[in-house]
Amino acid sequence: MPFCCFLLIVTLLPVSLPLVLAAAVGQEPDHSHGCAQGSCYPATGDLLVGREKSLKASSTCGMRRKEPYCIVSHLQDEKKCFDCDSRRPYDPVYNTINHRIENVITTFKPLKSWWQSENGKSDVFVQLDLEAEFHFTHLIMTFKTFRPAAMLIERSADFGRTWQIYRYFSHDCATAFPRISQGPLRNINDVICESRYSDIEPSTEGEVIYRVLEPAIDIEDPYSPSIQNQLKITNLRVNFTKLHTLGDNLLDPRAEIKEKYYYAIYELVVRGNCFCYGHASECAPIDGIRDGIEGMVHGRCVCNHNTKGLNCEQCDDFHNDLPWKPAEGSSTNACKKCSCNGHSTQCHFDMAVYLAVGNLSGGVCDDCQHNTMGRNCEMCKPFYYQDPFRDIRDPRVCVACDCDPDGSQNGGMCDSHTDPSLGMVGGQCRCKANVEGPRCDKCKTGFFGLSPHNPQGCQPCRCDHRGTVSGSSQCDPVSGDCFCKRLVTGRSCDQCLPEHWALSHDLNGCRGCACDIGGALDNHCAMESGQCRCRSHMTGRQCTQVESRYFFMALDHFLYEAELAKMGQVSPPEHQPGRPATWTGIGFARAPEGGTLEFLISNVPYSMEYDLLIRYESQMPRDWEEVRITVIRPGPIPTSSPCGNTIPDDDRLTVSLPAGARFVVPPHIVCLERGVTYTLRFEFKRYHDANRHCTIDSLHKHLPRSPLHKSLFSAYERYRCHEGAKSDVPIWKGSVTSCRFFSVLPTACSCDPQGSMSSMCHVRGGQCHCRPNVIGRRCDQCAPGTHGFGPSGCIGEKSRPVYGAYGVYFTPLLWSDFSNYYFASKCSVGPPIEALGSQHRHSMLFFILFFFILFGFGDKGLQSSV
Repeated sequence: MPFCCFLLIVTLLPVSLPLVLAAAVGQEPDHSHGCAQGSCYPATGDLLVGREKSLKASSTCGMRRKEPYCIVSHLQDEKKCFDCDSRRPYDPVYNTINHRIENVITTFKPLKSWWQSENGKSDVFVQLDLEAEFHFTHLIMTFKTFRPAAMLIERSADFGRTWQIYRYFSHDCATAFPRISQGPLRNINDVICESRYSDIEPSTEGEVIYRVLEPAIDIEDPYSPSIQNQLKITNLRVNFTKLHTLGDNLLDPRAEIKEKYYYAIYELVVRGNCFCYGHASECAPIDGIRDGIEGMVHGRCVCNHNTKGLNCEQCDDFHNDLPWKPAEGSSTNACKKCSCNGHSTQCHFDMAVYLAVGNLSGGVCDDCQHNTMGRNCEMCKPFYYQDPFRDIRDPRVCVACDCDPDGSQNGGMCDSHTDPSLGMVGGQCRCKANVEGPRCDKCKTGFFGLSPHNPQGCQPCRCDHRGTVSGSSQCDPVSGDCFCKRLVTGRSCDQCLPEHWALSHDLNGCRGCACDIGGALDNHCAMESGQCRCRSHMTGRQCTQVESRYFFMALDHFLYEAELAKMGQVSPPEHQPGRPATWTGIGFARAPEGGTLEFLISNVPYSMEYDLLIRYESQMPRDWEEVRITVIRPGPIPTSSPCGNTIPDDDRLTVSLPAGARFVVPPHIVCLERGVTYTLRFEFKRYHDANRHCTIDSLHKHLPRSPLHKSLFSAYERYRCHEGAKSDVPIWKGSVTSCRFFSVLPTACSCDPQGSMSSMCHVRGGQCHCRPNVIGRRCDQCAPGTHGFGPSGCIGEKSRPVYGAYGVYFTPLLWSDFSNYYFASKCSVGPPIEALGSQHRHSMLFFILFFFILFGFGDKGLQSSV
């Protein structure tokens, strides 16, 4: 009876972990404060209650068929053998012979039931599989038959992946478990073999009791990880390895002998509670586990102290500022909320951070919002800065940097906050070396070309101080173009404008090329030397000089003298000394009414259209009413030729000779081709008075009526070349850079070696220096009244002057004022003018053939025409 009372007390005491721990350390836990002031634990209970399906046995009688079994000694009852049929569930009325493993769970029913293994089987186990981690405190088994001769208890804390043995039991430990110590216990986790629960007596209702924490062992820290680990289970297994027998089975191998040897358990109690590491005082059902079962110990902790998980084994969300710890006594070791300044709701614990700050804080905020960053979201992200007038918890505390990414360091990053000790100003841009401005978006003075690829931001201006305004090195900050003087150009102001040279510190920077409009191809010159691009046979910086043995032709250089024309009367001109000559050649031609003149023209230089100009001496009181001009061509004009569009009427012109004029231009142009010989026929048809003669000076081809090239027209008008070309006085007066440009290029002197003094000629007009009594531009003919052309000149009467538009012919021929064409003084008088022809003539008729290239060809056309 004392034993039975003890058993009842052990079975019914509500043992909890605090009770067990308190017993181990010799003190009672304080339950008054609950979880608020320290560790707390759910009440312990029988872990088997409500877990019938989680309990299993490797061997059960009657599972396949009804099986007989017997008892060893039965003094009270006459019947000693019975049947086991576990195929149907147990029923206290209709099926009491069911002996499945769930019968061992305490139900306090009046009629005992039990679990029973198959007959004669020694190796059998009973296993409990839990749905979560639990604290396991002790185990109590009450047997219906003999207790096992040998057994062991083992557990798993990882849902059956690995197993650790708690304790071995055997009536003969040395034989059953020879390598296992038989004690005594020194440490709480020692594994030993004990024999006190393995005797053959009693034959029924014998108990096996196992406590995880033996009261005899002193426990310094009941909350240490090793103690917590010792109590933690997810699976519990009891392995029976040897049956107790009376020995008759050794002598008699019959099956009937084995029918009385088997394992049978009335009751199995597995005491424990839901494993919450001191952070919960109650537990709730895990999802999928049925609730409402009285006395069932559930597996999901109702966590406190900011913890979570089935066993409160983790810190709650956003409570990871301290490492998770089990609650210990009066210390809750509660998880601490992370400090993220209101910019995040997620964090994690970082042990390295925790150790680095002296075990004060280890929480690291995750996914910081509002453009914040840092362990506590206490800083602004790159390219944002902290507004000094807002609280760090303000969602708008971080403001975007306003820095130009091209001109700022680190791609547009600004100071993240204000810190005078570090020289930082929140939002201040940090410019590259050559950049300035609050946004770092402008190049410094003297720099240009803001670029993200330039480590310095901008590159230095490359300005030539000679060409920049005020000698400054500034340039356009975008393009890099320097600020040039008026006549300077180029990105670096190192070049003169077209038609300028001599880059210098002068006010305008450069000087004009001033290339001769006639001697140069254009007004462009070399920037350093100023040398213009000269036409053929032109020299000098400005192309104003003619090469030796070359000259400039006059505009009426190509002449057809009228006195040499067919059917004409030559008359000598009248001249008053001291006045310029008004004719060319040696005289005039006098044409009576009805007279004709024919000119043979064979040296047309260029195929083009020409205006004809007639020069004459007006000695008539009235206009000569009609003069007909006919162009006689050698044959039909090919349609493919330059004059292919000419019709017969184009070759017939009619003009009148005004009495108050000295020249006339027919109203229509004529087309002449190079290489073709033409005859121009003049018919003097009608005049008011009879017996009148017309004294004609010259005829030449004048400018065509098509417009001049724009670049030449202004110069042509400025020098009044149009009027000069019509005049009977040469236009050489003034600068050489005037109308000779509208003539042809320099031409070789071609002085006659016998009639000239040398091969040199005057640059203006090409007049050679003639020997005595020799005339002509080339000095190639005798003066009128002389003869015997030879190396010594011509022989004739005593020299007297012979006047002409190109100077004074005398012996020797000299020039006193060629540019103005006044006659020389102190001239010797030549032979009388009447000696120049077979008839006495008062005037001479001569024609000048002048050509001019269409200015639409431009400079290249002019050059090619030469």
